[in-house]
Amino acid sequence: MNERNFHKILVANRGEIALRIVGVIRALDKVAVVVHSESDRDLPFVTEADEAYSLGSGDPSTTYLHMEKILEAASMAQADAIHPGYGFLAENAAFARACLQKGIQFIGPDAEVIALMGHKARARNRASELGVPVLEGNTGDLETFILNRKQLPYPLLIKPAAGGGGKGMRIVSSAKQFETEAREAAREALNYFGSGELYVEKYLEDPRHIEVQVIADHHGHLVHLYERECTLQRRFQKIIEEAPSASISEESRDHITSVALQLAEDIGYTNAGTVEFLMDGHEDFYFLEMNTRIQVEHPVTEMITKVDLVKEQIRIAEGHPLSFSQKDISISGHSIEARIYAENTKNGFMPAAGRIHTFEVPVQDGTRMDSGFRAGNLVETHYDPMLAKAIVKGKTRDDAIHSLIAFLKEVRITGLATNRDFLVGLLRSNPFRKNRFDTGYIDREVDALLVSTQCGLKKLDRDYLFSAAVVIALQANYHHMSESDLPWYSIGHWRLLPEITLMMEGEPTRIRYELVKGPERMKLYIENENYQVALERRAGNDYWISINQKTLKVWGTTHHSEILVDLDGHLFMLRRMDVLDRRFIRSGKQKKEEESNEIMAPLNGRVVQINVNESDQVEEGDPLLVIESMKMENKILAPRKAGIEQVQTAVGAQVKANQLLITLANI
Repeated sequence: MNERNFHKILVANRGEIALRIVGVIRALDKVAVVVHSESDRDLPFVTEADEAYSLGSGDPSTTYLHMEKILEAASMAQADAIHPGYGFLAENAAFARACLQKGIQFIGPDAEVIALMGHKARARNRASELGVPVLEGNTGDLETFILNRKQLPYPLLIKPAAGGGGKGMRIVSSAKQFETEAREAAREALNYFGSGELYVEKYLEDPRHIEVQVIADHHGHLVHLYERECTLQRRFQKIIEEAPSASISEESRDHITSVALQLAEDIGYTNAGTVEFLMDGHEDFYFLEMNTRIQVEHPVTEMITKVDLVKEQIRIAEGHPLSFSQKDISISGHSIEARIYAENTKNGFMPAAGRIHTFEVPVQDGTRMDSGFRAGNLVETHYDPMLAKAIVKGKTRDDAIHSLIAFLKEVRITGLATNRDFLVGLLRSNPFRKNRFDTGYIDREVDALLVSTQCGLKKLDRDYLFSAAVVIALQANYHHMSESDLPWYSIGHWRLLPEITLMMEGEPTRIRYELVKGPERMKLYIENENYQVALERRAGNDYWISINQKTLKVWGTTHHSEILVDLDGHLFMLRRMDVLDRRFIRSGKQKKEEESNEIMAPLNGRVVQINVNESDQVEEGDPLLVIESMKMENKILAPRKAGIEQVQTAVGAQVKANQLLITLANI
């Protein structure tokens, strides 16, 4: 391959990976071009690019998955190359071929290699031919699998044949469950990868997920950059990744990396790719798949090897040799990445779309935050719910754990729910610290993990939290009042002390206060206790508050009637009941949820399946319908035994949170 230097590179993706690639392109003194949906117009990857081309409005099928629109934009921009990032068209062989036909370099492996390794059954067969252990499995169309479901090897794993990333994956334990799970998996695969073809394999109990990063140029140089541990997952979606793995011996590391290189060499692989394995308790490895693209978790490898993988991808596509050899690569320290998702962990991890009010990231040595969002951006339901990736490096695994916890505690994202608190609790959990977990750990222990991460407050701790919230609330009041309006001028000695009523987790607490020195020093009366409270110092939204001579550092902000207080990695939301907030006013009496005959949408999204008809009867827990939001399917379950009186929506309908979906009838 002749060497050349690209002038313009188009990024066929969105969000954090698009922004990451844009940054590298510009650092290489090249022109960064992006494509975007209309709803993404204000996101950082668009605003920081040199040129941007709109793909119009609509969901991914009409924007980021629309090959013709993207190639047309590349032609208009006169782009030399296209970087696909991950997801969308990154592992689409037809797109790689179409780029070649247009005279545009696809930054990735050849289309033939993508077609081979992107098809799970063919990839598994090739690995097996090389003597790499594989799990029993096969690929096929939905109806054929359903017809032969009784002959399949249970327990089994269903996954999309055309893509990865945990989308569309299901564990099935018996033939009785197979048809329902397979149809849902096929629909989700079609929505995300453009193909409903499925791959079914024997499910390995309690495995570890280990993957090897490889990279190769067009001059015969093939190198591995060691392994990553990606075992901590929820619903097959990776949450925390590490490099290197703390679960394998040096002998196993040598074995797994050599096998990955052997496979990559055999297929003539070029550019960056990842060979994934499952590992059992005896450190025996089984080939899982090969991702022919950059991975979400590539930063942890960059941290321990000091190699910029995206930069090398571009150089390889230009025909340059690798800038390093295998002997130049060694492991330096330990890196951990945590994925911050827009999801409500207290409500079944439901995706949480909405506008970001606050997005603050601390500046700390050995840390990195990759994100596609900033304060003010709107997070929509069309796309994956990942907001950011927090990455740290430490001298040891323990150092990295401590650094990541400290880093996450200082990350502030408000305006919508996130899993940040859950991540802090997960990193603090004994099984993670002691490296005693498998891919099913979070799904098995999710309830216990949620309890441990919700920071149960003792009475004294709760009163300290309330005290801090009152100080923050009155600071906000102070800046919006004239001197004559201030409460300590108007209450008089003969009047009752003013009070604030704070609501937290459905429980109201009345707090009386007596101002001693404006809103900076006061006495608080909470139930039968009183507290001397003082604001010692404030820097932006960081407060140092003294409560009975104990000083707490908290982060806090107010929004309408809401008071947000971040304390030790836990974000608490309190609401002032003494402040009128029209967002919480509802007309008429609301029935208790368990007594209501109205099934409301719990989130914004699109109805992709309705399981009931009018006049049907359902039992508690039966699935009524499925709403797809942020590339995740959410089942809406029957709250009790009831009849179906009326279905108020249809498949394909876009629904909003709290929209009426189904009316029940008592039976």
